[in-house]
Amino acid sequence: MRITVFILASAATFAIASMPARLSAQPQQANPKAVAFFGRVESIDSEKKVVTVKHGRIAGYAESGTTEHPVDEEAAIKRLRPGDDIRATVYANDLTLHHIQVVYRGAGEKDKRSKQ
Repeated sequence: MRITVFILASAATFAIASMPARLSAQPQQANPKAVAFFGRVESIDSEKKVVTVKHGRIAGYAESGTTEHPVDEEAAIKRLRPGDDIRATVYANDLTLHHIQVVYRGAGEKDKRSKQ
């Protein structure tokens, strides 16, 4: 009887130890879905690397409003101006703007001052 219990315990231990790691580990998260983001730059804080953008409803991401967004590229901060219409890529549960492109260069602060 002791031999049978020992053999069963050894077999169970071996079976558990030889299970693939992916079965015992937590499942990996799938890559988040990229969402196209469109909006108008209201202001830029180059020290914090944050832009304030007014945008419409973005399906799968956010309702319409004006929100602050961190920017992943320092070069993008330098080329943006208030009034620019932009396109960017965002991901659910992440406010960071990625791959920012200026779609339309608005009047901006520089042009407003020259008209006065």
